[in-house]
Amino acid sequence: MNNLVECIELPLVQVPVWSLKTVEPFKNLFPIRDTVLSEIIDDMTVNGFDAGHPIVVWNMTVVDGHTRLKAAIAAGLETVPVICRQFQDEDEALDYSIRNQRNRRNLTDGELFRCVETLYYKKKRGPRPKNCPCRIGKASLDVADTLGISSRQVEKFHAIGKYATGEIREALAAGKYTVSRAYEETMRTRRPQEINEPDADAELVHSVMADIHARMNTAQIRKLVKALQLELAIN
Repeated sequence: MNNLVECIELPLVQVPVWSLKTVEPFKNLFPIRDTVLSEIIDDMTVNGFDAGHPIVVWNMTVVDGHTRLKAAIAAGLETVPVICRQFQDEDEALDYSIRNQRNRRNLTDGELFRCVETLYYKKKRGPRPKNCPCRIGKASLDVADTLGISSRQVEKFHAIGKYATGEIREALAAGKYTVSRAYEETMRTRRPQEINEPDADAELVHSVMADIHARMNTAQIRKLVKALQLELAIN
């Protein structure tokens, strides 16, 4: 039994479900989707646990496979197959978990937001690269690499996490707001002049800005700005 629990020098082993630990920051990083969980429970009840998709653990802590573990328990399984991996530290294990999820499914804006909040302050801080015109910080670049998104998008998520109201954060997490809309709503609250001096065109401007951010990348937006400047100069 000790060999099972310690999981030493065994690439793939069966361990009791009670021997596995589920803790933060891994436990709630990706909410378990009810429909997916239900389907896996039904399959495990009939066919058992598919050893081709084992749970990944680090010192008996579940790093990847929380949905599969919960399904196995619900299906009445007493043991599950696991692969034991070694990581230098929690940050490396967290990167591994997020990359696995990123490659397995399309992460929602709400899930990306949760990942950015978890990762941002764990990444090594450093000076902004001199050759980067957008002046993106090192933490944003590192998080962007882990999540497979742009560093500009990471900074939007970071700004939302830092300045947004609880309502905006909840709307983003629930999928009611896109990151662009949540960002625009957040930054609007940081512009006192727009609150004190209502502008009839403000809503339209913010709507167009949100649509631009959703449809265009940074390089395309710069080209659009230059085109608008040229048109205004001509007219």
